[in-house]
Amino acid sequence: MLLPVLALLLLSLLQAAVVVRDVLVLHEAARAGARVAATTAGSEGVRAAAVAAAPELEITVHTHPPTRRAGQLVTVTVATERRIGPVTHQLRARAVAVVEPIVGAPAPAASGSSWVVGP
Repeated sequence: MLLPVLALLLLSLLQAAVVVRDVLVLHEAARAGARVAATTAGSEGVRAAAVAAAPELEITVHTHPPTRRAGQLVTVTVATERRIGPVTHQLRARAVAVVEPIVGAPAPAASGSSWVVGP
């Protein structure tokens, strides 16, 4: 009677450890995407960086805003699903970064206008 209970407990702990690992990998993917979003234009490089950081997960990547200006905050959200038994868990991670000016770019005009990073 004790052996099946211990086996079930061990299996539950193992499944919980897998979910925790996936959450940690998602956070790393979001951070990698945010680093790229802070220094480049567009969303394809952001997606590529996030997928490279979490190759074992099927993730979706959202970047907001898609067109960024220097000094603006950019948010990268990464999501995936993990199924444990009959229950599907939605896992998400988000990272925020400040968009950096391009090295060698001209200084903004004195009127307060700034240049746009992106299409």
